[in-house]
Amino acid sequence: MSNLAELKIALDPNNPRNILPPSLPPSHVVLDIGCGAGQTMIASYPDRVSYGIDISLDALKMGRALTDRVRFTQGTAEQLPFRSESFDLVVARVSLPYTNLRKSLPEIYRILRPGGRMWATLHPIGIPYEQAGLSNFKGKLLFLYVAVNGILLHLGLPQLSLFGSSESFQTCRGMRLALEASGFEGISVGFQKIHLLAEARRPS
Repeated sequence: MSNLAELKIALDPNNPRNILPPSLPPSHVVLDIGCGAGQTMIASYPDRVSYGIDISLDALKMGRALTDRVRFTQGTAEQLPFRSESFDLVVARVSLPYTNLRKSLPEIYRILRPGGRMWATLHPIGIPYEQAGLSNFKGKLLFLYVAVNGILLHLGLPQLSLFGSSESFQTCRGMRLALEASGFEGISVGFQKIHLLAEARRPS
């Protein structure tokens, strides 16, 4: 889905795919991991300067054309180029499923201030399964890889890497185990609309 289509969804509260992070005091500093063109920040926090990181340079260029309220950086969730304890909230809208969670979650923990929160929407198995049904043979093989990683995550085991990818689906149990292993507390994982929603807090 294009970044402009994602922005349209983010701005439409009646769209079934619309799911946005919580409101915050204006003084709180927010980072969006896998920000694309900044659509989630544009829709959720127009009252402040926020931060976004994505691996796609084209998406970041589009974001800079759409808004001057988001500070865009190119990079990965597994190695965030920010100082420790810099953010009050880290948002990851359907981006963490494409990361190695044993690396990305500790990085999120590191850059959160004590008492800071993480908010992430995730992929239950139905989403990659639906995509596989519309794919060619290569896409179906990719689904098998994603499914294996999801099972490993559910069991609390390390994900497999394939050509630099660690994509997985997520379960409530698997995400809870991964968040606990990274030091988070106040963990909540459950379904909201079509996505799995995970929220957690770095201890104060």
